Amino acid sequence: MSGGTSEFETEALTSEDASSGFQCGKAPLDEFLAKYAGQNQRAGVSRTWVLRRPAGQTELPPVLGYYTLTLGTITREDLPDPQAKRLPRYPVPVALIGRLARDIRARGQGVGERLLVDAHLRVLAISEHTGCVGVLVDAKDAEAEAFYGRYTYQRTRTAAGWPMRMYLAVTIIREALASLVVPSS
Repeated sequence: MSGGTSEFETEALTSEDASSGFQCGKAPLDEFLAKYAGQNQRAGVSRTWVLRRPAGQTELPPVLGYYTLTLGTITREDLPDPQAKRLPRYPVPVALIGRLARDIRARGQGVGERLLVDAHLRVLAISEHTGCVGVLVDAKDAEAEAFYGRYTYQRTRTAAGWPMRMYLAVTIIREALASLVVPSS
């Protein structure tokens, strides 16, 4: 495969994904996809988005990675200082990436980054139709905290221990993605 995941397809979870043999190396994340993602989707609790391998690439697992999205709120007091100053004093709407995992057999393929960008694009679409000031993630360990930190997520003020709650403003996502778009001439 040549540099990146642009030919891979991100789709909504299907019933076949539970038995795909997904293995990220972290039992709770593997178990979630196998046992609970479908239940949560049917109950309207969250939506799970799956990054699939391209057709014909049988050396990779069928599900390269996944993430879940749901909605929630955060209080101004929990937000990092720069973002808190611009918001009202009551809870504000956010999107929550509840889980994000990549199969260990797809390591080095940019799958985690691709999933995060896809989640950010979905959050931006949500923010166009309803209120949404940012994205929360619950980093499960130091490795996850470092991953999100590379994308300028910051710990919330009340974050302590694991999972570590982190935040990124929608305005930052919008600016970052706009800089990736090359204007046509």
